Amino acid sequence: MKNEIPAKGDLRYYNLSEILTNLKKYQKTGILAFENKDARKSIFFKGGNAVFASSNQEEDRLGNILLNEGKITTEQFDESTKILKKTGKRHRAILIELGYLTPSELFQEVKNQIEEMILSLFLWDEGTFIFKEASPSSELITLKIEIEDLIREGVGRKESKKKEVQDFFIKKANVLFTNINTLSYYEIIGVDVGASPSEIKKAYLKMARNFHPDRYQNFPDSSLQDMLKTLFSSINEAYNTLSDKIKREEYDKILLKKITKKDAASGKISAEEQFNRGMDEYRKGNFWGAVDFLRWATRKDPAKADYWAYLSLSLSKISRRSKEAEEAILKAIELESYNAGYYVHLGTIYLQAGLNKRAVVQFEKALVWDPENKKAQKELEKLKK
Repeated sequence: MKNEIPAKGDLRYYNLSEILTNLKKYQKTGILAFENKDARKSIFFKGGNAVFASSNQEEDRLGNILLNEGKITTEQFDESTKILKKTGKRHRAILIELGYLTPSELFQEVKNQIEEMILSLFLWDEGTFIFKEASPSSELITLKIEIEDLIREGVGRKESKKKEVQDFFIKKANVLFTNINTLSYYEIIGVDVGASPSEIKKAYLKMARNFHPDRYQNFPDSSLQDMLKTLFSSINEAYNTLSDKIKREEYDKILLKKITKKDAASGKISAEEQFNRGMDEYRKGNFWGAVDFLRWATRKDPAKADYWAYLSLSLSKISRRSKEAEEAILKAIELESYNAGYYVHLGTIYLQAGLNKRAVVQFEKALVWDPENKKAQKELEKLKK
C-alpha cells in the first residue's frame, strides 16, 4: 500500500473506509486479512475491486445464513451438512445438486454473504489488519463488489450502532443517577460488601472509565455532562471511602445500623409487598434495589417459587452474581420442577458463563415439560450446531 495506509496496522488508528478506498485507488490485487481475538475475516481484491470474502465465524457461513433467512429449511440444512461432512464438497455445490437453490439464486446469496461479511467489519472497533499481494484462487466464486456502495452502507450501520450504544449508555446513566442517593458505596462501585481491595479498585477503574465526563464532551445531549459530573463525584467518593481501611470500617458500622433499621421496618411489610416493590425496581432497571426487596420476599415466604425465580433474574443482570443467580433459580426449580421457564433461565445463566454443555442439559429439560418452548428450541439449535 502507499501513502498513509501501511500494509498492516491497528483498526483503532486506521479507518476501514480509508483502507478500502486506498486499495481501490491503487487497483490492488491481494488479500486484506483482519483479526480480532478469535475472529478472522478476509477480503479478496482484484484490480482494486472486492471479489470475495471469507470468515471463520459460524454466523458468516452460507448454510447458516440461508437457514436464518428462511431460504432453506432445517431438514434441508441438516441433509446438505451430512453430505458436506461425508464428501467434502463445497456447500454451495451440494445445495444446487439437491435442488434447494438454482445457480442464479446461489449467485445472489453468495454475493449477499460476501457483502455482509465486509459490512460486519465496519462494526469492529479494535483488531488488526494486514494486506498481502496475491492472485485470487481459481476455486473462488469471484464477484465484483461495489466498494463505494459498501462503504456508504457500512458507515451508516456504524453510525446506527453508535447511536444505539449511546442511547443504552444514557439509559444506564439515568438509572444510576436516579438511584444514586439510595445506593450504598458498594452498590455504586458494583461490588459485594466483602469485596477485597483489589476487587474494589478494579471495579472503580471500570466505573470511572465508563462515566468520566471527559469522554462525552462532544455528546449531543448537553445535560449529560452535569449528570456525569454528579455520578463521577459519587463514584470517587465511594472509592475514596472503601479504599481506605479506617474509613471503610467506619462506613461499614454506619451501613450496618441502616440495614438493621431497615430490616426492623421491613418486618411490618408482607412478602407480597416486598415482591411487588422488587418488581417495580426491576422494571426501572434498578437491579440492585430489586435484589434487596426480592431477597426479603424469599426470606419471608421461602415457599414461593416465583420469588426465587425473579431474584435469580435480577441477580443475573448484575456482574459477578451468576453463582447467586444459579442458586436462586435452583431453589425455584426445587419448588416447581415442572416449570419449563426456570430451566430455560438456568440454561441461559450457564450459557452466559460459557458452560455450554450444562446449558444444553437445562434446555433439554425445559422441552421435557414444554416441548413447544421456542426459547429452548432456538438455543439448543444454536448449541448443537
